[in-house]
Amino acid sequence: MSCISKVTGNLSYDCSVPYKGGLETKAVLINRDDLDFTSVTTSGATVTNISLKAGKTGYSVQWLKDLGTTASEASINDGGLNNFKHSFFGRIFGSEASDVERASELLRGEFICVVETKFKGTNNSAAFKVYGLESSLVMSEGNYASNENDGSFLFTLATPENYGEPYVHNIWLETSYSTTKTKFDNLLSA
Repeated sequence: MSCISKVTGNLSYDCSVPYKGGLETKAVLINRDDLDFTSVTTSGATVTNISLKAGKTGYSVQWLKDLGTTASEASINDGGLNNFKHSFFGRIFGSEASDVERASELLRGEFICVVETKFKGTNNSAAFKVYGLESSLVMSEGNYASNENDGSFLFTLATPENYGEPYVHNIWLETSYSTTKTKFDNLLSA
């Protein structure tokens, strides 16, 4: 067990920070091939730049109330590297031809998911979370039933089998909350 890491900081609770869970009402999905990995800069779990290749865009996934969620779970590997598995749960509300086409694209694609959380952190420095940066997310579940969930197509994008991520999630902050928010609202276009 020579690859064991050590804890390097306190696990504290700051009662002056209003903790609350959940997401705001939009995520941005990035096609993995559209991300300019040469421009991605990180410092530990913090991503300080995310840029897309020229002419590419992210795509919004919107929902009401708490109908979009993210999750991470520890994956303990005997003799291997322990890591985290990420997932994003969303839904396609319509059943028009374009909605059916998006479901098919989700089934066959690889994605990075960026969300804005209700918990913003100190000075809004932890508002945006990134899932799938290292290994991508792929569809792990997809369900449609005409008489359930108002006829929505429910889907889960998750870390592929035998892959993992080093962090529970990455925090994305480019210079300030407002700069990051503008880029997020513009689907990651500067």
